[in-house]
Amino acid sequence: MAESVQYMACGKNTVTVRVVSYEDRRPVGTLSGPQMPKPLRFSSMAQLLFFMEELMDRENSPQRETEAREFCPVEARPALRSQPGREKNLAVFEIRVLFRQNASWQGSLLWRERKLEGHFRSVLELMRLMDSALLAE
Repeated sequence: MAESVQYMACGKNTVTVRVVSYEDRRPVGTLSGPQMPKPLRFSSMAQLLFFMEELMDRENSPQRETEAREFCPVEARPALRSQPGREKNLAVFEIRVLFRQNASWQGSLLWRERKLEGHFRSVLELMRLMDSALLAE
């Protein structure tokens, strides 16, 4: 359940997600964090999650409990690229991933505009928390 909070510390495992559009339940926005020189633009939930996973893999934080499963190994992944974007924010979230266990993520999500924090035990729960906030806007 969501609870009211005063603030959330921004650490190595925390990223900021700014959503500017949510048509057909497809978020568009930017991802930024302390370990990133520039924000990254995403145009779907899958792209956002893959960007976050790649950032965590590069920093090795939080550490994976299990190896990622893939049908075909990917030799070289393209570098993360930023794209300009100056749209008005629909919602801003702070996502802190504390653990990557059982092939998923566990952590907390702060919805900045409403100052509400929710905890997730899986990526699906994270997606549902974000979806409920974006549909409320």
